[in-house]
Amino acid sequence: MNETRSSRRLLGVDAARLVAILGMFAAHIFPLYETSGIPAYSPTFTGTFTSGRASVLFMVLAGLSLTLLSTSLTRKRFSHPKVYSVLVLRALIIAVLGMAIGSINEGIAIILVHYGLLFLLLPLVLKLPRITIWVVSALWLVLMPILWRPLAAAALGQSLGHNPSFGDLLNPQLLFKDLTVTGYYPLLVWLGFGLLGVALGSCNLRSKKTAGLLALVGSLIAILTYIGSRLISLQNAELIARELNLKASLVPTMITTGRLPGMNLEPLLDHSAYLWLPTGHSNSLLSTLHNAACAVAIIGLLLLIIGYLGPLGRIVAGAGRAPLTLYVGHLILLPAMQDYLEPSTIWWILVAATAIFGIWLGFSKASGPLEYGVRVLSGADVDAAAKDKL
Repeated sequence: MNETRSSRRLLGVDAARLVAILGMFAAHIFPLYETSGIPAYSPTFTGTFTSGRASVLFMVLAGLSLTLLSTSLTRKRFSHPKVYSVLVLRALIIAVLGMAIGSINEGIAIILVHYGLLFLLLPLVLKLPRITIWVVSALWLVLMPILWRPLAAAALGQSLGHNPSFGDLLNPQLLFKDLTVTGYYPLLVWLGFGLLGVALGSCNLRSKKTAGLLALVGSLIAILTYIGSRLISLQNAELIARELNLKASLVPTMITTGRLPGMNLEPLLDHSAYLWLPTGHSNSLLSTLHNAACAVAIIGLLLLIIGYLGPLGRIVAGAGRAPLTLYVGHLILLPAMQDYLEPSTIWWILVAATAIFGIWLGFSKASGPLEYGVRVLSGADVDAAAKDKL
């Protein structure tokens, strides 16, 4: 967030935001699978490594950022009602922005409405004791994927089929069902990532010991859940192939990418085998735990190493200070660029633009344009002296 002075910033958290943004760039630009010889399709680098993990990291950082912002506002002598007011206004602004640009690029599942709603709900847990937040977030990440699966199976076909927009407010029941259960980022599951971010924000992230522990434990859980999910899913390969009407040779690709031409994993929702899928965005139990662990590991690792990267670290962290600007900017630019440019060319254009932001913000006290606008409109930019006169 841009509410803290640069001397108090957690540059590793800023760097993690950039990793999340670049991961979503890749997921939105490159295909998840490619045509090959036998077995006809194989996962791309993006389909194997970034799909699902980047957006989960973004959501975990939402909870973490919320905690840091709340602490910063309290340090500025904002009253508790005023802090909550700022957080609620920020949530509404981001959600409205998401609805406003939702129809610009329907080829991308835009996360901003869900991101805004996360900011609206998470302040309710900020005052809970640290251990309580950790327990609640852990239980949520374990239990909600189990509860979500039969609900999603029963509600198949009952989704918007597009990004949430203002017109969908006329059908609130379907909109609510899409946002919570049937959509691309069902909050019934994804709220757990935000809770995990709040739990992380309650820790001393300036401690090398804490950062090292997060990197180590996150990495171990990520490795174990991925290996376990692959092994169990491959043992269920015959069932998966039968339910999806898929060749057995394509099962490894399908459980990695979650989609192939004309097919997806939805027919498998009726079976408990769905819980063990390693697929990004499947909201399966092991995928949820794996993606959450990856987010923790990345944040911990970047907190550890960012101080050793010198000017490069400042550039990386600087770009991470403008996640909303970069995210919205690439959503607006992609439709025009995809009509004329190759994916690799688009990627390097976006990377170059990101690097410019990194140099600008990494060596100045400026804010990203949208970050500044949200800060002012939400009332977070009111200084203590002005506030005392109110």
